[in-house]
Amino acid sequence: MDLEFERRRFPRIADPVCAWISFQKDSAAYGTLTLDLGQEGARFSTLRKVDRGSKILLSMQLRSATIECKGKVCWTEPAPNGLLSFGVRFLDLSEGERALLEKFMLQSSALAVAM
Repeated sequence: MDLEFERRRFPRIADPVCAWISFQKDSAAYGTLTLDLGQEGARFSTLRKVDRGSKILLSMQLRSATIECKGKVCWTEPAPNGLLSFGVRFLDLSEGERALLEKFMLQSSALAVAM
């Protein structure tokens, strides 16, 4: 997984963001939190099996807006706590959603520095 982190082009924030994920082969929506979040993707964890390459629908609740997009699971890895960590690449963020996400990340970084 370290290679995945080295390929990142944008910084990540560790502030958890509430998200709902629907997997392509499952009509249920699963509530979760981001473990880290960037402009092009996020890391999540789950108890369920997740396959690399799976397509998802994702809804994330930022402070001022909800972002919805499609995503693709790029990697999976067992976590020490028994959960499965997985990385998702955002596939179809609009320019407006991308701008909202960038603003959210800047605000979160500024809050972290102020504390």
